[in-house]
Amino acid sequence: MTSESERLSALEGHVRRFWDGHIVESAPWDRGPIQERIPRFAVYRVLPKRAGGAWVYVTVGSSLGGSNPGGIEFFIMSPVAADVHSETLAMVSHYHSFEAHRLTVGSVVNIGRPWMSGSRMDHLLVSLPYPYGPELEWSPSEAGGARFLWLLPIHGSEAAFIRRETLDEFESIMDSKSVNVLDLDREPVA
Repeated sequence: MTSESERLSALEGHVRRFWDGHIVESAPWDRGPIQERIPRFAVYRVLPKRAGGAWVYVTVGSSLGGSNPGGIEFFIMSPVAADVHSETLAMVSHYHSFEAHRLTVGSVVNIGRPWMSGSRMDHLLVSLPYPYGPELEWSPSEAGGARFLWLLPIHGSEAAFIRRETLDEFESIMDSKSVNVLDLDREPVA
């Protein structure tokens, strides 16, 4: 059986291997209740290789906060570096650590504030990691087989559309409109 330390090391290794060639640095968030629920929770920031590329903030340890095998790690993409993303990941991971609030693909989280200053989007859609594919999504067995899912910022009207219609319909609209997911305050598609 893999120890928690070995699993965390393997999760970090998965992140670093996936973003090989990028600078991957710690972006800690130690305020609030996250450390009480997931004591070894960490966030890493992946720097883009070129201007205009995505800054990626990714959890390591969120998958340890629960009884489900494998578990889930989260990431968020941003047009700029901002500490608020570490806070958001800690908040979502804390929420997810309770059995009654388990998140999965298609879950929508109202974060109660814009995801970033200057944006109107205040919800996050838990999505497959479309920009990166299954190589990121599934960690190796020594990392517990954790699944990495994308937190996509969306508008309240889009969250309502997903609840009223389906996730597939929302994703089809996003694809057909070639939405720039790095647009800090893109227009709603629904």
